[in-house]
Amino acid sequence: MTGAEADAWQDVIGEHRWRSAGTVWVEEEVEYSREQVGALAAAVERAVGRCEGARVVCLRADTRLGFFAGQLGVWRAGCVAVADDGSLAADALDRVRPDLTLSVRGTDAGEGEPVREVHRAPDRLPADRLPADRLPADVVAVNFTSGSTGRRKAVAVTRGNLLALFGCRGLDVPTDGPPTAGGFAAPAFDGWWFDTWKAVAAGGRVVRLPHVNEDVFAWPELTERYRIDRVLLPAAVITTVVGAMPECLAGIPWIFSGGEQFHTATYRQARDAGLANRFVNLYGPTEATFATHRYDLPDEFAADAIPIGFPLDGCEQTLLPAGDSPDHLRHLVVSGPLVCAGYLDEGRLTEPFPTRAGRTTYGTGDLVHQESSGALVYAGRLDSQIKVNGSRVDTVALQTAATGLTGVLDCRVAQDVRGTVAFVRLAPDAPDEETVRGRLEPLVRSFSDAIRVHLVHAFPTKAGGKIDFPSLMDDAHTERAGNR
Repeated sequence: MTGAEADAWQDVIGEHRWRSAGTVWVEEEVEYSREQVGALAAAVERAVGRCEGARVVCLRADTRLGFFAGQLGVWRAGCVAVADDGSLAADALDRVRPDLTLSVRGTDAGEGEPVREVHRAPDRLPADRLPADRLPADVVAVNFTSGSTGRRKAVAVTRGNLLALFGCRGLDVPTDGPPTAGGFAAPAFDGWWFDTWKAVAAGGRVVRLPHVNEDVFAWPELTERYRIDRVLLPAAVITTVVGAMPECLAGIPWIFSGGEQFHTATYRQARDAGLANRFVNLYGPTEATFATHRYDLPDEFAADAIPIGFPLDGCEQTLLPAGDSPDHLRHLVVSGPLVCAGYLDEGRLTEPFPTRAGRTTYGTGDLVHQESSGALVYAGRLDSQIKVNGSRVDTVALQTAATGLTGVLDCRVAQDVRGTVAFVRLAPDAPDEETVRGRLEPLVRSFSDAIRVHLVHAFPTKAGGKIDFPSLMDDAHTERAGNR
């Protein structure tokens, strides 16, 4: 890291930035100042300092504030922060092999020592111990992939990655003063950096929003009181809120969608509900710090699919031929300072991403096509053509066709050893279910007779806001067994 980068990093985490009495964090109706967060971070730093030779620190906390302050303290101690919000299984943690696990109580350090050492890494033979320099010096955090295709991967995030995100003008929104972000993302995922640290690094604050399964009706009051100017939400959460309680989004000027495909049907429903927010569709693999592309939706949008847009400043894209895919589709490769260092396994950087002309590069595995405007449109995965009874089915094409039908708000195709199911979410103003099913089933059969249709009024979501496909599949197979 250059001297300028080192200075910029210290400007973010240094004690001089954490002496203000001004509010920097709001959670469960409690306001925390920078000074309070800084004191909690200092307690974490002390706890790390007591573990000589620690390089990787796993954080567990009872609040999101605990994760945030914990990251600050771990970084001040010169270590790698790994957030375990309860979603990380043992195999995921084995990817990073933490030296120390801390439990952080999200409260003012003045109320007592808020950090408890859960355990240190078990003693090993000297030959088996991992040295403190086992990771590149600039690695400071870890992103975890969702594991939708199998075992989760751990992605090494560098100081340069985070500084590039903090300085990315393409992710800024116009405000009258320091930004106020509505925080929703889970700390183990890449959206957390945009949700929290990008706003705080700019002198702003974070207001944690209750999950939609908790108290979404608290959002308007929090938005008005703290003048929240933006929020990042998974597409599935936007669909839920727009369909059932659009007024909860009305006061937030900028709505960012990320993590999943944002469907045209949801956007049209938002406009039909009278929402005048600015909607932005973001795209980026977990292997990037956060996002690499952005598309601002116009008030009137008639296309079947919402583009992922154009590269953010500092990002570059390369469109490569995509094997047996149609000629108009290309494999998207991204490069630049927002692309992370590579994959971790057994506590080491085992798969560094290639560097070309000084820029880290990652092949996303995503297929895109390019509009005449230059905007990219997501068209599925290189592996999105699943096999159903021996025949290839393009799941993205099926989902796009289904969401174009009257009464259909969203469609997702899932497959496991028990079969393949098209899960169709009904719009609130949909005709009766039999009418919708009568339109859907011929369409789905045109892709494959072996794909079943399962109608739902809502998609269950995981803690991070993404769709809980295992639960959906269990429900579908249970219903089928009951109908036999």
